[in-house]
Amino acid sequence: MNRSILSYLFFTIFFTIFFTLYLVFLPGCTNQEEKEKVQSTPSNTTPIQGGIYRAPLRNNPATLDPAYIQDNYGEAIVHQIFDGLVRFDPYLTILPALAETWQVKEKGKVYRFTLRKNARFHNLDPVTSDDVMFSIKRLLRADPAPAVLPHLLKIVGANEYRARASERVPGLEIINALIFQIRLQESHVPFLTALGMYQAAIVPKKEVVKLGNEFGKHPVGSGPFSFVGWDNKKIIRLKRFKDYFGNPALLEAIHYKIYPGGQDPMVLADFENGNLEEMAVYEDRRQKLANKKGLQWFHRPSLSLFFYGMNLNHPNLSNPDLRKALSIAIDRQTFVNTVYKGRFDIAKTILPPGMLGYTPLNQIENNNSDLARQHLNQSFKKILVDHPELEIVSTIHTPRVEHEMAIIKDFWARIGIKARVKYITDWKKFEAYLRSDAVQIYRYAWFADMPDPDSFLYSLFASESPTNFMNFQDKTVDALLLTARKIIDPVNRAKMYQKIEAVIIESAPLIPLFYMSVDRVYQPYVKSVKVSALGAHTMPLNQIWLNLDSQNE
Repeated sequence: MNRSILSYLFFTIFFTIFFTLYLVFLPGCTNQEEKEKVQSTPSNTTPIQGGIYRAPLRNNPATLDPAYIQDNYGEAIVHQIFDGLVRFDPYLTILPALAETWQVKEKGKVYRFTLRKNARFHNLDPVTSDDVMFSIKRLLRADPAPAVLPHLLKIVGANEYRARASERVPGLEIINALIFQIRLQESHVPFLTALGMYQAAIVPKKEVVKLGNEFGKHPVGSGPFSFVGWDNKKIIRLKRFKDYFGNPALLEAIHYKIYPGGQDPMVLADFENGNLEEMAVYEDRRQKLANKKGLQWFHRPSLSLFFYGMNLNHPNLSNPDLRKALSIAIDRQTFVNTVYKGRFDIAKTILPPGMLGYTPLNQIENNNSDLARQHLNQSFKKILVDHPELEIVSTIHTPRVEHEMAIIKDFWARIGIKARVKYITDWKKFEAYLRSDAVQIYRYAWFADMPDPDSFLYSLFASESPTNFMNFQDKTVDALLLTARKIIDPVNRAKMYQKIEAVIIESAPLIPLFYMSVDRVYQPYVKSVKVSALGAHTMPLNQIWLNLDSQNE
């Protein structure tokens, strides 16, 4: 085995061990009571097939086509309907999915995948190399560009194909119906990991061609659950796919109940009344559910960040000193303690702890009104009272968010900045607003699509990234991001991402507030829950089962 492949394997092992240790030993990860509640099902308990699993969605997805999904709501469903060539387990190890095996050759430039003989789409057609070819080429021309695109553009001929200068991609080769080969221009460390992203799911060529733009409303995949129906803004129904190549799902069906704009009180009421099997834990839900016995509570660190993004192209926010003042003026600990009952760790960096490249040396200043005013004095040439009122936009409108907005406005009022709040609870309209010139400051949560710093720094800040709603433009950062992907040595790669993060923080395009964790509560009869550090929305539900006997006791 050559040295490059050994280095690549070392990187994978290094990161997995590092992140696993972080999850295990992070202080305050969970208390002893929680540890006892999340233990796996006893070996003498036989899983039971059947039952409908009901889960909440805090917004209506824009689409269920994996190539075009850019929200957690659609992603949660895609993980049930579709499979990619590879997948992540709950500890972020890369595992086989539609590809039963693969080989890495020529110093990491060639990947040869062998597909499973028994893998079928929900229309019962076999999954073939032709479908893989079609799926990747489709992503190369997707508009808006999917987050996985920068990695796919490393394929030989991919750039020319996207630019429509060629109808061929020489780097994609069908060896036979079950063997598919990908050739890269050069070694690209995150490539295999990127193939585990939900957007890299393999879709059936026949169905996509037949349905066209309607595929996102009537998705056909190869995952453990197949699509049944979508009652817009109310419910999305899936059912068990009996011919799944892996172990068939234990659940008979999944019903995603949609609560546009959040509707947290309604979600809580439905959970209390036994109409939901799970929900996210926010603010005082733990106290409200304290008297309900047997509930299963999960708290796990995740590779995520909650932040306020700022549109650098808007005249109200074009000055970096003003942006720094807005960030520095916030007392994050008070914010987290007051709004979220101290549930999260405050964020002073972009990359979260546990992510390759994280360093406390890049921390921003926190809760310093005097320093914030100094930055304001540098940013304004006219008196402060003449500065326009800033606007914060949120897609979630709940009492908790109203409380959050009031606290943020109070922090900024102390340094003479006024703000107003705009709520757009329709996700599709909210996303369109983020792409418009009108957006100023937006409230956002970001979960890594894959366990790699590129998923944060490229996705949020690269000039060409479709999720760079901040309109951050820096040629140096763009060049460094491309360089970082070529670095195989994990230590040097981490240093490069630390350097990139430092440059971005100096420009202050966003306000990091806290690192999110996966906080969920499940009904007592829900079994075999395994929460991923990429977020609960990435968790396949095919091995979850319902102990219906205990439910009826």
